[in-house]
Amino acid sequence: MRRLRLVAGLQASRRQYGGQAMIEFIIIIPVLLLLIFGAIQIAFIYSAKTTLNYATFQAARLGATNHASYSAMRRGLVRGMGPLFTNNARLSDIQDDIEAGIDSGGSRRDAVSEVDNYTRIIRINPTAAMLETSGFGQSAAAGHVGIPNDHLMYRPDWQKDGVTIQDANLLKIRVQYCYKLMVPIVNKIIGSLSELNNRRDMASYREHHTYQDPRFADANIGEVNKAAGSLTATYESLCGDRAKNKEGFVIFSEAIVRMQSSAYIKDIDEDYESFMCDGERMTCL
Repeated sequence: MRRLRLVAGLQASRRQYGGQAMIEFIIIIPVLLLLIFGAIQIAFIYSAKTTLNYATFQAARLGATNHASYSAMRRGLVRGMGPLFTNNARLSDIQDDIEAGIDSGGSRRDAVSEVDNYTRIIRINPTAAMLETSGFGQSAAAGHVGIPNDHLMYRPDWQKDGVTIQDANLLKIRVQYCYKLMVPIVNKIIGSLSELNNRRDMASYREHHTYQDPRFADANIGEVNKAAGSLTATYESLCGDRAKNKEGFVIFSEAIVRMQSSAYIKDIDEDYESFMCDGERMTCL
């Protein structure tokens, strides 16, 4: 009899612990799924950020050799972001992927549609004031007004508002990109956090700070950087349809290179001339 009682007690204890383990599993599984999905989504974001860094550098390089034009920087962004939207290794196959994305009418993601619809280029330097004839601007080829790029080492004393002609020939851009979050469950959470962070940053840009040194060398801590921040697109305007479903995550990248050609006020490409510093695809200080 005593043995039977012990056996019954052990069975009851096992059922109790089994039920407790099931309850603990039910409680912990949502948290575990969030952690796993979150790690996957963060890995995708990191990959997009790394690719955007490279694409931004490509955009700055092409801009430096093509008069700081939007069309050239756009081309650099498309080339640099291409690997995000193809699984092929051959250049011809990558080109086919890009063309297939264009012909899909927007149903398929590709580098061209991403750049044209979800990126904004902010030209921090040279500023619009530098390009004017009252700044460093001079008549260039084909009637364009641009900042001279020749014989820079012999122009050490040419300054405007504390900025030298050498500083005016530095091309610094900031690219803002709304990356689409694709991992379910966590995409809404991360997208909402990105929206809140973007709104907080927009508010901080409106704060007034006074810096005495206007030189471009101090842009990262000075008035120029603050002004560039004020030109940043809002979460809604940059992400568009992705903002409605909280599926966008805003990432930034910056690049700075020495100009290899004269920076022009207008884009020499007629197809993209209207986008040069238009405030939508490209904004300029």
